[in-house]
Amino acid sequence: MRRCRLSAACHPFGIAAIGLVLTTGACGSAGEPVADPPEARPARLSVYAVNGPLAYFADRLGGELVEVGFPVPPGVDPAHWSPDAETVAELQAADLVLLNGAGYSGWVSRVSLPAAGLVDTSAGLATRLIPLRESVTHTHGPGGEHSHVAWAATTWLDPDLARSQAAAVRDALARALPAEDAAIGGRFERLSADLAALDDAQSAALAKHRARPLLFSRPVYQYLIRRYELEARSLDWTVDAMPEEADWRELESLVGETDAATMIWDTEPSREIAERLAAMGLSVVVYDPGGNPPAGTDWLSLMRANVAALARSAPGRG
Repeated sequence: MRRCRLSAACHPFGIAAIGLVLTTGACGSAGEPVADPPEARPARLSVYAVNGPLAYFADRLGGELVEVGFPVPPGVDPAHWSPDAETVAELQAADLVLLNGAGYSGWVSRVSLPAAGLVDTSAGLATRLIPLRESVTHTHGPGGEHSHVAWAATTWLDPDLARSQAAAVRDALARALPAEDAAIGGRFERLSADLAALDDAQSAALAKHRARPLLFSRPVYQYLIRRYELEARSLDWTVDAMPEEADWRELESLVGETDAATMIWDTEPSREIAERLAAMGLSVVVYDPGGNPPAGTDWLSLMRANVAALARSAPGRG
């Protein structure tokens, strides 16, 4: 994602070319005076976000005032992605870089970025972050083996925490664009209303699942579980790898112990896995955490789709 703002440095002939335009452009070809050109549109604020939720907040709050960059390729989990040298250069040139915090995006600690432009959107949530009891090492796709340490990082799964992160984005944009403070504030109020509605809808959709424990295929739903006071157990399964027989035996034991009826996945599991889960009396619900929403949708639309999937689902064990 490259950009060049209007400046002498961007012009191939530099200052001399601009001076030539100013001296020769005062009259038309027939000697008629030429009106002064309209005032150049100010360059938009360059904002980069480390995940889909923050990119969405920046776009909603900044509107046409910002150019939002989200460099993570489709289908890649931003929590385990690292930028190449070209992308690092773009990040270093950005006006603002929105960080999720809570240990998310480990590459940030290995890259030199201007401190003045960094915005840790969970910095004000220190007392509300969920500590991980232990480090969990596992593999997801081409990213290889990695570990989750210190804090659960998918903070935005709690709409109230998402609102706090959006407020941090609002404040950063207002500092950078003080003349637009009122407009940014108005957009934030509308975004807050949408997040409150999402919270209500999610609570209603999860109500029928509170009678039995829920199983989660990955240990990334901690804030969702806490927000809605769910009784839940988390596994560490992936959609593209058939679990070992020992894993199936462990799951069967867990189902017998908890009487769980529903297993929530971040993406659709393979048919073979889904059929075996159904044979155990488990229904599958896909709830994408939304770190990198699929192409063609935005973060809030994805969250609404998750709620709709929860609302449609019914426990599989009768």
